[in-house]
Amino acid sequence: MEWADGSPPGLPLGVSEPFLRSESLPLPGEERVVRIRGPFLTDGRAPFWAFFAPALAALNGLDDYPELMPDCAMAACTPLAVLAHEGGYAWLRVRVEEVTKMVEATDRLPPSSAGSLEDLLPPDRIGVTSSQAAWGSLRYYDWSFQGNTGRWAVCTDDERGMAVLLHGAWTFDQDDVALGHRPLSPSETAQLRAAWPDPGHSG
Repeated sequence: MEWADGSPPGLPLGVSEPFLRSESLPLPGEERVVRIRGPFLTDGRAPFWAFFAPALAALNGLDDYPELMPDCAMAACTPLAVLAHEGGYAWLRVRVEEVTKMVEATDRLPPSSAGSLEDLLPPDRIGVTSSQAAWGSLRYYDWSFQGNTGRWAVCTDDERGMAVLLHGAWTFDQDDVALGHRPLSPSETAQLRAAWPDPGHSG
């Protein structure tokens, strides 16, 4: 889902048609205009959760703009109206119900042991590209295979140890993001650091 800055003129539906992305974090009670790509399924008018990253990071990636990691969040949105739709894309007006900033996850969400570290480790095969970045105590990891599938994550690394806060998985047909608080065990931390040498500290 793409967050617009205001309501873009003409509501461009083509994937190559430019429009201004939002730099500002969604706030509870706000109405915002967003563009979605199908297939998109919601339960009637029940809120759905969507990832927000400021415009530069949304367009170019968090590895290019690691300083924007603290401004990423998940927002619960209620669809209010379909403004336009064509060719697999649609513009919606949504009301923001709830917002959890990524950096608040360790305080607001209970620790979880779900999931496997394997998703964060780049496969050892031809055609895999990877990148990483750091900002303060935050670590960003990203890998993709031949441009067809990929995984990314943001972790926190501080005196409490390492924990996964955001996890993304994408293919041509889907783009899923999950927010949580998944502490890594010492052995998992060692495995992650072995696969991703420390990029150094920024911020």
